[in-house]
Amino acid sequence: MPTVTRRDRLIDLACLAVIVAGIVLHLDASVRLRRISALTYRHPGPHGIRQLDVADRARYESYAGVGLAVLGCVAGAASALVVVRRQRSLS
Repeated sequence: MPTVTRRDRLIDLACLAVIVAGIVLHLDASVRLRRISALTYRHPGPHGIRQLDVADRARYESYAGVGLAVLGCVAGAASALVVVRRQRSLS
């Protein structure tokens, strides 16, 4: 079994933080999109702000959240591979 150093644990913790931040960002954007979809002709929302622009921003924020989560997963998997390779080179 590979030995895990403090640096490896901190990298795992950072990857977890990036994943959680991405999920929170995605959930925030999906809630915003749900609110936008509830607007109607009689209740258009605030004046001076186009619903399409707000929806586009929320969609891009959602994509950014998914991207952050994927980035955190890739970084965590790469860190695990480094630990395994280090252990194999020591053996």
